[in-house]
Amino acid sequence: MEEYFASTPSKLKTNDYSSITLVLGNESCDLDSAVSAIVYAVFLHWQHNTFKGKVCTASKRTDDCKEDIFVPILDVNREDFPLKTEVVFALAGHEIYDKDLVFSNDIDMTKLMSEGKAKVTLVDHHTLASKYNHLAPYVTEIIDHRPLDRTYWTYNEDVRSTIELVGSCCTLVAQRIRDLSALVGLNGEFFTLYPDMTDLLYSCIVLDTVNFSKEVNKATQHDVEIVNFLEDLLNIDQREEQRKAKVDRLLEARRNVSQLTAAQLLRKDLKIFEDILVPSFPVLVKEFLSKPDSLEAVTEALSSRKCSLGLLLGMDLRGGHQRDCAVISPDDKLAKAEWSSPSFELVSELGVNHYYFKQMNLSAFRKQYVPAITEFLYYYKE
Repeated sequence: MEEYFASTPSKLKTNDYSSITLVLGNESCDLDSAVSAIVYAVFLHWQHNTFKGKVCTASKRTDDCKEDIFVPILDVNREDFPLKTEVVFALAGHEIYDKDLVFSNDIDMTKLMSEGKAKVTLVDHHTLASKYNHLAPYVTEIIDHRPLDRTYWTYNEDVRSTIELVGSCCTLVAQRIRDLSALVGLNGEFFTLYPDMTDLLYSCIVLDTVNFSKEVNKATQHDVEIVNFLEDLLNIDQREEQRKAKVDRLLEARRNVSQLTAAQLLRKDLKIFEDILVPSFPVLVKEFLSKPDSLEAVTEALSSRKCSLGLLLGMDLRGGHQRDCAVISPDDKLAKAEWSSPSFELVSELGVNHYYFKQMNLSAFRKQYVPAITEFLYYYKE
């Protein structure tokens, strides 16, 4: 693993490769997205060097012989990586730091595509952000756990897709690695050789499912099966205690935002759907709105990103599960739009310059809001 992280960024910078596969996570760059991208890229690197016969063997190597490289792209600016507190914490626990990683503003993806040596694998999303629309012809594989949306599906017919509704994309990444390894009789070998990658997958799944909480209701049987598989490989005995300890540590790292300004919190876990700003907070929206200049920060974010409306989503898992949200827009008509599908069980509390709701349906996450956002865009933006 050390060799991979030491050599891959430098080969990218020096153009020292014959072809490149970018493994691109989604724009929120949460732990699921970051770990999915990193682990799958490391696996592809191992697969390439283990499964395939290579012309550039030690006996035939020449000075101009270059190899394929596989690069995870964390879709966040390098300077904003410290805002991803749980990602920083989880990766540092395995001695992976920002110097080892490639961020979206480190490279010119348009230039890479134009050179004709690049392919793209999407993890934890299958709808490209508008800034990446030009990447669609180069996408060869997709691994995602969201409901299939073909509205903007412009990929080639032969794209390989794994799309299944599970609690964590890392579940599907682990399954894909398991399946590909088994095809050549090496089932489990990658996970054994790279225990850090195995632990990251395991940690992310138990976090995303909140340790298979029935209240959150996000886990599936597939998540359970993969976690049991990974726990066997990691030789974990006291499984319930280990899962709880991991979730508690990661949640504490995620909530460690006391030093962040309102503007930084807005960027911590942010997605944009056309011109709707959708930040998700590891604290309740009510707590965010109590920060000095929070409304000013939202107004500035809407203006700078040319968004007409902000849908703010909050969550607090301390001492019980709570969720809330707020709708903020300079246009009062847009802010008052009714959000009805699916049933979020929103209890309204009128705020100043915004519409605030307690969310009683605790199993509704940001991805469940996407159909309502899509409906809103269709009916209210004409």
